[in-house]
Amino acid sequence: METMTKLSFTKIAALVILFSTGKKFHDRPQSRRESAKIFFAIPLRLCVFACVFVFSSLYSGPVFSQQKSSPRVAAQNPGRDSLAVKALRAEAGKPSLYEVSFVTTDSLARNAAIVVTFPREFDLSQLEIAGSSTINGGFMLERKGQEVRLHRTGLGKTIPPGKKVSIQLGLIINPANISASHQVRVQLPTAPSAAATIKNKEVQFIISVP
Repeated sequence: METMTKLSFTKIAALVILFSTGKKFHDRPQSRRESAKIFFAIPLRLCVFACVFVFSSLYSGPVFSQQKSSPRVAAQNPGRDSLAVKALRAEAGKPSLYEVSFVTTDSLARNAAIVVTFPREFDLSQLEIAGSSTINGGFMLERKGQEVRLHRTGLGKTIPPGKKVSIQLGLIINPANISASHQVRVQLPTAPSAAATIKNKEVQFIISVP
């Protein structure tokens, strides 16, 4: 409504100028000098009217586009639901390579640590290696019971927020029943001043295609 009011006032002013010109045009001139003034006044005022109209159209454009646009929605955290834990071999009781992937919500420091805790149904006795193609510098793997702690060595670069990363763990022996729901607890690092993010995620058993 505010835009329409501004536009109406501007165009009304232009129309008043035009109509006032028309009135003088219809009046019979008293002399040849007055005729010349009116002759030159009509194009001049028409130009003024055109300029005012164009200006009002340009002025109202951004305002109309702002009114038509949808309300701005706050950007959601890109890493909120990005966590995934996958067994890359879907065979019960067999060793498999596991993958933990997520999108970073904060910078992943060069010395950051990620903690993954598996249920008792998972045999971690063969787990010795952790690696990544998206996080450079390597990891130091520390296993304590069913808890696996992955330390970045400090040799790689800091990973900025909003990047999808993945870590491969091997080998882990799948539970006897892979049809059941198995929840893995994952603790992701956050900003130094914030508490670590802890999530429970169901393991996805991936059937490999030959």
